[in-house]
Amino acid sequence: MRRRIVFTILMVALTGAAVAQDGTEERFEPTYSLGDQMLSLNLGAIFPLFYTGGPDGIEDANLTVGGTGHLQWSGFLNNNMAVGGEFGGMFAFTPNQNTLFMIPLAARFTYFLRAYPFEFPLSLAAGINFSRFEENFKTDPILIPGVGFYWNYTTEWAFGLDLRWWWVPQIYTGNTPPPEDTRFGNFLSSTLSVMYRF
Repeated sequence: MRRRIVFTILMVALTGAAVAQDGTEERFEPTYSLGDQMLSLNLGAIFPLFYTGGPDGIEDANLTVGGTGHLQWSGFLNNNMAVGGEFGGMFAFTPNQNTLFMIPLAARFTYFLRAYPFEFPLSLAAGINFSRFEENFKTDPILIPGVGFYWNYTTEWAFGLDLRWWWVPQIYTGNTPPPEDTRFGNFLSSTLSVMYRF
C-alpha cells in the first residue's frame, strides 16, 4: 500500500514537472524569413519644427500642429530586416489658415530589435515628396528616419507607436526662385500604428 502511495506521488510530481516544462516551451517568439510580409496603417499628429538654410539660420516653421497618416508595406529579408515602401500624407495650417499639404512616396528599410512580446523597429525611408501650398506645387526629395515601439498581440497582429523625423530639402538652382531661397524643412510625426504580418 505504501509503495502504491509513493509511486502515485512520484508519478504526479513527474507529470507536473513535465507539464511545467511544456508550459515554458509553449512560449512562442515569432521568427520571420524571406517571403514573409507586413502591412501597417499609421495615423497621428505631425509637429512642424523649423527650417534651416536661409540667411537667418534656424527659422520657425510658422505652422500649426497638423495631421498625418501613411500606409506601409514591407517584405522580410530575414528575421531582423525588411524592405518595402510607403505612401502617406500630412497637412498643417499657417496663422492665416492657409494649408500646407505634403505627400511622400518612399522606399523603406527596417531593422527590428526585439524583447518579446515587444519590438523596436528602426527605419529609414527615402523618396520623393509632393508639396502644395496655396497655388504652389513642388517636388522635392525626402528622408524619414524613425523608431517604433510595438506590442505583439499575436504572431500576426501588433500595435504600437512610431516617432519619425521628416527632413525635406527644398533646393532651388535657377533664377526664380534664386538659390538663396533653398530651405530644409524639419518635421516630427507621432503616430499610432496597427501592423499585420502574413
